[in-house]
Amino acid sequence: MTATAQTAQRSDDCVGRIETEVALLLRLSDRNRRRSRLMDGALERSAYLALRLLESNGPSTITRIAEELRLDGSTVTRQVVAMEEAGHVRRGKDPRDGRHQVISATSEGLDALARTRAARNAVYREVLSAWSEEDLGTLAHVLRRLNADLDAHLDS
Repeated sequence: MTATAQTAQRSDDCVGRIETEVALLLRLSDRNRRRSRLMDGALERSAYLALRLLESNGPSTITRIAEELRLDGSTVTRQVVAMEEAGHVRRGKDPRDGRHQVISATSEGLDALARTRAARNAVYREVLSAWSEEDLGTLAHVLRRLNADLDAHLDS
């Protein structure tokens, strides 16, 4: 086997291990969310992400939320209906264009977001308690880079 072929094989092996570890990460994250006592009463991931977006950017249209979260508008519409029924958001007319609705977080929604953020941070703080600051920084950097590359890949 040539040096180039060996390098390609090692790269393929690494990519395969990364794919497996990401799949396991997603599975274990979901398990921890469902089973951790710290997550009792926490928002579902879809509501958590939508409320974080509304908290950061202010009131928004379903179209804009869908764009930001890289979701289909019909998916976001269903999520907004569930969040509205839970009292976490309210809909109103867009003052610039009455044909569109604007979604706003309610104080109850922002409170639920704060509780969920605190619970999620507590879980990760507990899980990562033995990690060094350097390892935590490296993980945060690499995850941000992976997310950015995954997002950019969709647009290519």
